[in-house]
Amino acid sequence: MIDFIKIYTQTKEALETNLKKNFGDTICSMNYCTKEPQYPCRRYFENIEVRITDRMGIIRNSVHKFFNIKNSLGNNNYTDFYYSDILIAFEQFQQDLNENIEDYKITNLEFGLNIKTSQSPKTLLENNFVMFNFDEFSQNDTFKGKGCYKQYNRSEYLVKIYDKGLQFGLPYNLMRVEIKIIDSKMLKNRCGIFIVKDIYNKNCLMKLFKLLLKVFDEINIIDSHTAEKVPQKEKTFIEIGKSPSYWRKIKNNQSSTYYYDIRDSYNKLLEKYRLDTIKQELRDSLIHKFNFLIEG
Repeated sequence: MIDFIKIYTQTKEALETNLKKNFGDTICSMNYCTKEPQYPCRRYFENIEVRITDRMGIIRNSVHKFFNIKNSLGNNNYTDFYYSDILIAFEQFQQDLNENIEDYKITNLEFGLNIKTSQSPKTLLENNFVMFNFDEFSQNDTFKGKGCYKQYNRSEYLVKIYDKGLQFGLPYNLMRVEIKIIDSKMLKNRCGIFIVKDIYNKNCLMKLFKLLLKVFDEINIIDSHTAEKVPQKEKTFIEIGKSPSYWRKIKNNQSSTYYYDIRDSYNKLLEKYRLDTIKQELRDSLIHKFNFLIEG
């Protein structure tokens, strides 16, 4: 569930003193001329970076990976990460740091789920994840054959979908669906998350999941084939509707009412000819996985 996190405190004095006094391997930048230590100063606790600047203390990186490294489960985030594991991870980190961070403010947060799929996620991403909200994906990467990744950027958040199994060379199909919230106002207003201890609240995690499900619903995922007999006119509409440029042209040249009406007609056509079965399967898997993890 929770993965990358970025938190900070502006009352950094206690954290800075603790880091410099109790952890001799803390690294500080050096003034080239005077050779005196200066900001930033940093130390890693497993994979988590603790950084001190002249204005604040910052802590960031994957909580999921920290938990796995700390508990000898490997440097990865493809395992199931239960609600109880989240609590343990923060408890272990605070023990290692010897600092209470529960009131630190949150600026960035990744929330995602790893789900097993009946088909290769790489194949699905290449052939069936055609658009996001009738628009082109912002990023479409292959990582030199070691992964398949699509991302859509909005000002408040990023939506990321990728082949987690291919990334880690797993012997089974595993897809990651994730939202990275980069606007702290969105975390506060939509999810009720202001500080670290809000993550312990299951209601806040439920709001994060509902937000993830909402953005997933915006992804245009279309089956490659249908068992239904489709008239040629509707078949043509289905095919041209897979192109973002088709929708962009309508949006730029027609009224907003017409644009949204034809989008609605397109989605109903996909439902009519059962070209939405992949999306429904993945959506059900997301719901099942969240319920499974939140109770764990």
